[in-house]
Amino acid sequence: MSTMTTPSPELTLKHLDALPTLDAIAVRLLAVAADEDSSARDLVRILRADQALTARVLTAASSVGGAARPIRTLDQAVPLLGFSAIRSLVLAVKVFGCFPDAGRDETAFNRREFWKHSLAVACAARSIAAAMERLSVDPEEAFVAGLLHDLGKVALDAVFPKAYERVARQADELRCDISDAERELLGIDHTIAGRKLAERWGLPKGFAEAIWLHHLSADALPSSVSAGSMVAITRLADTIAREQRIGYSGNYQFYDSSEQLAAQLGLSDRQYEQIVTALAPAVAAQCELLGLDRDTSDELYVKSLRNANTELAELNQRLERHNRQLAAGARYFRAMTEFDRRLSDSSDVSDVVMAMTRATQIATQRQRLVGFALHEDAAGVEIGWINTETGDEGVATELVSAELREWTQRGRDALDLLIAPAPYSVREVVSAWFGEAESRSCWMLPVGRDGVVQGGIVYVADDDERSRYASEMDELRAYLTSIGLVIGRAHAHAKARRLSDELAETNRRLQQTQASLLQQRSLSMIANMASGAGHELNTPLTVISGRAQLLSAKATDPETKKALDLIRDKAHECSRIVSELMEFASPRAPKLEAVDPAQLIEEVARRWREKMDDGARRLRVQRPKEDIAGFALLVDPAQTRDVLDELVGNAVHAIQQNDGAITLTWRPAQRTPGRADQAHVPKIELLVMDTGMGMKPDVLRRAFDPFFSYQAAGRNRGMGLATSHRIVEILGGRIWLESQFGRGTVAHVALPATRI
Repeated sequence: MSTMTTPSPELTLKHLDALPTLDAIAVRLLAVAADEDSSARDLVRILRADQALTARVLTAASSVGGAARPIRTLDQAVPLLGFSAIRSLVLAVKVFGCFPDAGRDETAFNRREFWKHSLAVACAARSIAAAMERLSVDPEEAFVAGLLHDLGKVALDAVFPKAYERVARQADELRCDISDAERELLGIDHTIAGRKLAERWGLPKGFAEAIWLHHLSADALPSSVSAGSMVAITRLADTIAREQRIGYSGNYQFYDSSEQLAAQLGLSDRQYEQIVTALAPAVAAQCELLGLDRDTSDELYVKSLRNANTELAELNQRLERHNRQLAAGARYFRAMTEFDRRLSDSSDVSDVVMAMTRATQIATQRQRLVGFALHEDAAGVEIGWINTETGDEGVATELVSAELREWTQRGRDALDLLIAPAPYSVREVVSAWFGEAESRSCWMLPVGRDGVVQGGIVYVADDDERSRYASEMDELRAYLTSIGLVIGRAHAHAKARRLSDELAETNRRLQQTQASLLQQRSLSMIANMASGAGHELNTPLTVISGRAQLLSAKATDPETKKALDLIRDKAHECSRIVSELMEFASPRAPKLEAVDPAQLIEEVARRWREKMDDGARRLRVQRPKEDIAGFALLVDPAQTRDVLDELVGNAVHAIQQNDGAITLTWRPAQRTPGRADQAHVPKIELLVMDTGMGMKPDVLRRAFDPFFSYQAAGRNRGMGLATSHRIVEILGGRIWLESQFGRGTVAHVALPATRI
């Protein structure tokens, strides 16, 4: 489709310079009317230079005031009509003369009907100004302003006849404001063009402002406007003339009613009714005076009524078409709503097929439908069916035939058609749900994406369905395109889920490996540091402790002796910390023995029950459900007891805050997927479970870090779990924690086992 470039406003305005200038007599007449020292003789002298104009003035004078005899001289006519009325008459004649009607009556922009509209606005403006004396607007000046208010339209039509024909047709077809079409096709609207021509002709400023601003409300007028009252009168007069459908204006938009504008201007209801009632006779008289046509006031009323009826009939047709489109749009909207309601981000192709079949039943109002969609690899096809008469519906998976696969690969033409008789390969797919005779009358709505057929919806119809959908092709295309996108999304999600599962498993294994390596490296670095620091600190701590003990023995002052004893005790405490670091850095080599897990658990439980208040109730041993007879732990008993003591001690601390309980048990260790470290060695898992306060995620992550403790400062050095982790690793096992804040913690220790 070709595109048309809108000309620049400057270029459009420049073309107006080609229009003829205002007649010299009209220019002189305007000058005389504006001169307070002018007399009737000056006006008579100007009019005598134009015989045709003189005849018009005499005719107008003879029709004014019910003259008993014809007016035969200008000397008689001028005083009777007055300066303003003659000026109005002369301007009307001369402006009409600048834009002859020849050859323009059969076009969309009918100049004869346009001038009737202009005269209707002029007559209405004159009546409004006469009724609103407080506005101080000369009625004849209001008449001229109304006559010239749409001057820009006829000027643009004269300069750009073909383009303005398109403007008028677009305004008529869209029932819009002709100004919008003018700006779209010509770059400017008639108000700008009219002001330009008024300035070129030297018209008074008030007329130019009425031409330029008559579409604006009073509160929207620029502050520099000097003729605001005349602009307001012209706007009201234009609205009345358009509401009465007198002549042609090309503007179908009403932003305010004439009654509202009249009330804003201050007209009473009675004055408004008189102006509207008298408008048609006044326009008929002006048309006859100016030779525009021979319509009587009754004929003009009938014509305006006919125009209104024609416009109403066209509007009804548009509304009927619009209502049909709205009804179709509503059906497809309900269908898409139902389609979306039945789907989620996790929906697969079978879900999409069933959802689109149900939704298409709403969109097409068919009782029996079969929908299908190919799998991503085109090896299978999902088929969904629905029969609202019997309530039967379902979805099934079948293999794709070679014919169907071949047809989908060359199915772009079907996507372009939107609706077509179902091909043989598709009829084969749906034959189980339609009889053999029905299959010959199957129609298909193809569903695809990027030119590739992905599926379709099939139903039976005896008539040609293409004409049925002719008025809703846009809605149908959008609907089928949306379904195609969702099928593509389902394929993409299925593929993404597979990739995500694989990636998640890979990442999980990688994270476990990285975490294990990082932890081992950190522990190794800390061990090396602790080993070096321990050797360096032990000697000075021994010296400090010995000297403090010697000085304490010799001291006689009690306070001095107390301080020296404190120094000795703290030196011993530091020495114990160093010993712990040394033990963490270089734990003793384990002495492996076959240990009965039940015996080990019972021993640890017995000792802790004795330490705890109400230990018999709060700490219990649970025998495993799985039979592990014939197996024993292959561990260092003392080191393993130390690990269990650390875990039970932490559990005891956790349950103190909520009166929880502790359970010790054991079971065969489950192999952890992705862990290759000694996975072939059988293991027994020891569990310490508590219903205490549990740990927050950030605490759980750091539980095995050296020197990290969640207990109050000074209560724990944070080496217990780190040391336990190191012992378990040395024993060839694995230790980990599971915890939920507020619900409790489970400590797992998987250790090597041996047959006994």
